[in-house]
Amino acid sequence: MKYEQLSRRHQYKFGDFALAGVTKNYAPDLQLEPVHTALHLTVDLKQRSAVGYALITLRANVAGQLAIKLDAIDFEDLIVHDLSDKGMDYRYNDLFINLSFEKYFKANEECVVRIDYRVHEPISGLKFSAPDEWRPEFPFFAITDNETERARYWFPCVDFPTVRSKMEYHLTAEKNLTILANGALVSETINGGMKTSHWNLDFPCPSYLACFAIGEFSVYEDEPLRDMPIAYFADKSYSPEQLQRTFEPTRKMLIWMEQKLAMAFPYPKYFQIAGREVGGAMENISLVSWDDKFMLDDTMAREWKYIMDLINVHEMSHSYFGDAVVSYDFSHVWLKESWATYIESVWLEDSQGVDAMHWQLAEEAKSYMTEAKNRYVRPIITREYDHSWNMFDMHLYPGGAWRLHMLRQLVGDDKFWAGVQEYVNTYATHTVKSLDFQRCIEKHSGLNLDGFFDMWFRSKGYPILKVSFEYDTKKGIGKFTFEQVQVDTKKGIELFEMDLELGWQDSEGVDHSDTVHLTKGAQIVNIKMDEPVHVMLDPNMKSLFEAEFNPGDEKLRHLLKYGKTVRELMQAMSELAKTGKRKNLQAIRDYLGKENRWGLRIHGYRSLGSVGNTYAYEHLSTLLLAEGDPMVIEEAARACGVHQHAMLRESILTKLKDKDLPYRGEMALLESLGKQRDEQDIPLLTSYTKKDGWRNLVRAGAFLGLGASRSEEALKPLLDGIEAPVQFYDEKVARLTALTSIKEWLAPHLQKQITQALCNGTEDPSYPVQ
Repeated sequence: MKYEQLSRRHQYKFGDFALAGVTKNYAPDLQLEPVHTALHLTVDLKQRSAVGYALITLRANVAGQLAIKLDAIDFEDLIVHDLSDKGMDYRYNDLFINLSFEKYFKANEECVVRIDYRVHEPISGLKFSAPDEWRPEFPFFAITDNETERARYWFPCVDFPTVRSKMEYHLTAEKNLTILANGALVSETINGGMKTSHWNLDFPCPSYLACFAIGEFSVYEDEPLRDMPIAYFADKSYSPEQLQRTFEPTRKMLIWMEQKLAMAFPYPKYFQIAGREVGGAMENISLVSWDDKFMLDDTMAREWKYIMDLINVHEMSHSYFGDAVVSYDFSHVWLKESWATYIESVWLEDSQGVDAMHWQLAEEAKSYMTEAKNRYVRPIITREYDHSWNMFDMHLYPGGAWRLHMLRQLVGDDKFWAGVQEYVNTYATHTVKSLDFQRCIEKHSGLNLDGFFDMWFRSKGYPILKVSFEYDTKKGIGKFTFEQVQVDTKKGIELFEMDLELGWQDSEGVDHSDTVHLTKGAQIVNIKMDEPVHVMLDPNMKSLFEAEFNPGDEKLRHLLKYGKTVRELMQAMSELAKTGKRKNLQAIRDYLGKENRWGLRIHGYRSLGSVGNTYAYEHLSTLLLAEGDPMVIEEAARACGVHQHAMLRESILTKLKDKDLPYRGEMALLESLGKQRDEQDIPLLTSYTKKDGWRNLVRAGAFLGLGASRSEEALKPLLDGIEAPVQFYDEKVARLTALTSIKEWLAPHLQKQITQALCNGTEDPSYPVQ
């Protein structure tokens, strides 16, 4: 909960995470708190409303309390009943219910209040979906989605993670509908045409994890884990087979996670439900919700099953990190999101091997560094934010995950996981602060980690290195020169102290390594060695940093040919591409002709795509035509869209003739075709805007291609039929995005036409489109 903020006179500055004048945010006091909430609601999907009452048990943690404030936004017909003998009055201002009692509470004393209310089409928290005159086949359901502070729109609560209430649901709806909620199903009763389902969660639950779902659902029931049911749900347009395909590894992941964390799954079931336009994925206790954009048919599975599985294990890990062990407040929210992101890499390590883990870590470093370079830098742990939702960024997810990975390297696997296991088992059902986790790792490692957490979690930025290498043949010494160039006093970025592993291979093909400790802005390290045929930084992906390091083209080519680890091979491709030299680009081309690992192939395409010369265009054009891996085609196509050239255009046009292209790959081809900016391609792109398919994803690519063309001829197909709502938002969001991108390249009178079309787009019933 925010304290009263200072008046703000300044807008965002470039590079600022929070507005000037932001105040620190703290959790609410807990003298009096809800400990049990029973919701008795009748949910009318057609009227988009819920009516009933909440029975809330309040408990005094200390003596002498007389008042509590509950969050409740835009409730109708609200009446509060005092079911105790304490004497109560209340005031409601459409934002808060202020309860005042006449008699002081004793310590641990409890009382129950009943709050009657009604919500109608709340603006957030509770989503209703139903067919309408524009979308007669739209799914029929209601699903809640509360993170970070949106439960207040549909039930009265203290809407903050620190406050956790056991939950009970008595939900009534039409008897033909499926009714789901947190916890275990206690009973279902039929009364005429209505059904009431009683669900009980006997586990403290912060408001943002409270969830129910009601609708016409398909279901796939997986094999239970012991006596714990596992099932997956979606609207009736999806088959049980598609649900099974989408969520297939769930049971295996649950078994793995229990073993990894040495803790049995803490809840009575594990259900997952996908809904139209729900947005992302959300780890509600025992009822995980998903946007149905993650559903997979056979073709989509070929390129997105990998992503889907990572999100699956990410949300599942929240059952421990975030659901059972709850972050005390949003300054410590990395304890759930950084952990869930790191679990993705750990799952890959254990299920697919270290190469898969290292590729994922490299992608996460890229996402984090992109945000840090192009938007802002902030500490992972901070109380200075404008809204809690702002904390959920690339610093929190991959930035924090990488810091956990470095902590693991520092203390060692056995000690790290022993500390993690103690952490989740000790603090289950409790709220935690960062120091709680730190102390568990310190206990098992014997290390004082104050310096590590101060540097990596409470400070800004990450190391950016300029590195050079020279070899002294007379002395037999390799000389590494390091310079930390990230220091920026205005942004508050300082020097880092870090261990960095160096690797090299001698002429006999023997690999060597040594670890250096970097502490200064400029530092020279001399290592006794035979003359190396190649050298590399951090070959085993232990450290978070960005580096510029070319020890010589010949050494880089040798590294690309004989390197073994993902980090080595990525370094070689990146540095060779920076030179733009024919021989070096040919080395990348030759490497890609032999490499089967899709992640490294993607990096090769990206490296060639970063080069703006005909050598690179020739290699990209040839490689794209031969590329058959559904996991790679999208990135290969995007690399061909970075630059304009006739060779690239012809290659894209030819590739579009392939049969059975993956959806996202075809999308990327169309967008990259538009980026070639040849008006001859407008009719072809226009024809693809009418192509039917899975979620009409290919149409989205065609619209983006038209927008990228910057051609006045593209405006008509972009505007035609723009007022009509769509079944799946992807294509319309792409159309509006395309209009935004093309606008500045057209004449003023056309810009006005586009502005009006964009304004009209906000009237669309689809929330993502709005």
